[in-house]
Amino acid sequence: MKKSAFVLFALASSFYAKSQTLVLAKDAAKYVGKNVTICDSVYSTKGLEKLTLINLGGAYPKELITVVINKQDESKFPSEPYSMFLGNKICVTGIVTEFKGKQQIVVTDPKQIVVK
Repeated sequence: MKKSAFVLFALASSFYAKSQTLVLAKDAAKYVGKNVTICDSVYSTKGLEKLTLINLGGAYPKELITVVINKQDESKFPSEPYSMFLGNKICVTGIVTEFKGKQQIVVTDPKQIVVK
């Protein structure tokens, strides 16, 4: 196991009581349909009318995976998600899905995101 993957595993495993599969953002495509935890830096965000997009592993359009928060779930967060996570390293847990050929995790609960 590479050192960076081991460090990510050690950090993420301390925050999740359930057994989660820790995945590198670059490998998200291999886990479509699976519930995983991905830890990476937030490179860019965008607050849109109906949702917030949080890009991990690179800035749009070179992101490795996008965290999607629908407008109806934004009120569950202590502040606007597009600003509170920008520039931070986060771990996000959820089901990897695909939208227009890119991987994403839709977050419905703030507990799915842990700031490192």
